[in-house]
Amino acid sequence: MKIAKQIFEIMNESGCRQITFHLNPKTRMKAILVVDSLPSEKGSASGGTRFAHTDPDIALNDALKLARAMTRKSKVLNVNEGGAKAVIIADKPKTKEMLESVGEFIETQRGLFKTAIDMGFNLKDAEVISTKTEFIDSLSHLQKGLGSTGENTAEGMIHGFEVICKKMLHKELKDCSISIQGLGAVGGSLAKKLIEKGCKVIGTDTNKELCIKFEKKGVNIVQPQEIFHQKVDIFSPCAFGGILDDETISLLRCKIVAGGANNPLIIEKKGERKLLEKGILFIPEFVLNAGGFLQALVERSGGTIEQAREKSKIIADRINEVIDFSEKNKVSLLESSIRLFGGK
Repeated sequence: MKIAKQIFEIMNESGCRQITFHLNPKTRMKAILVVDSLPSEKGSASGGTRFAHTDPDIALNDALKLARAMTRKSKVLNVNEGGAKAVIIADKPKTKEMLESVGEFIETQRGLFKTAIDMGFNLKDAEVISTKTEFIDSLSHLQKGLGSTGENTAEGMIHGFEVICKKMLHKELKDCSISIQGLGAVGGSLAKKLIEKGCKVIGTDTNKELCIKFEKKGVNIVQPQEIFHQKVDIFSPCAFGGILDDETISLLRCKIVAGGANNPLIIEKKGERKLLEKGILFIPEFVLNAGGFLQALVERSGGTIEQAREKSKIIADRINEVIDFSEKNKVSLLESSIRLFGGK
């Protein structure tokens, strides 16, 4: 077997610092942690912990990309944090014992890895996980936390959208149409805020109850496979990553792709080129959706939800910088973001 050699080859290719595989022999909970980067000074590597995928190879690939996104977000927010991500393999039910073993796994890192709940986990799960580790954010208000980071992710996106609409579409946000794929913690919060702004919003989700809920709020609901076809100003993917490839890009009828989901492009630079060939601009998600990470940092420092909301205005500043650098240096928005924020 040459498994160790293969793992080091993966690390060398991706540029990550650490890959940890963890198995709890009692609950059979399996976890993969990727540390993409370390802080420049004493500190931690931060990123979410998600419950997803039954195939460990898919989970590893997801963790590698998501950990890199966290490295980039740290640069966007100019904080001394490394980037990391953990994926708990979703092949077991989320029993109390299983969730406790997730907390025990996080605790084994002794603070190198500080996390928040991500896709597949909820605030009740976080409460159980936190009984076994102190290194978890995004706890409920009852647990002296600031709650789900989805709301602040959406708050930051709204500030970013206002800049995008003004500088790239040459109109106000309230006059723009937006389609949203996924109406969960991020997409649902975004839809609500956009409706309040007066925007035309089209949305979809595989969860029919969420569709019914947001239809009552004024969202025009379409079937999941129809979301790519919508003629809108902005298409905002807010569910799983990796949804834009040659086939789905060919279906798009938007002017801009700007989403809350991490890694929406299966192959990043190739995907952006395909979009540009269709005349569609791509707003790098690691700039636009950094408000969620920002809330976790505010919570960690003992701050308030009001402070998190106020700080989310930094997303507008960063989007302005990306656009200005792109125009000045005649590079794409993705290239601009990478050069500005030192991403890999």
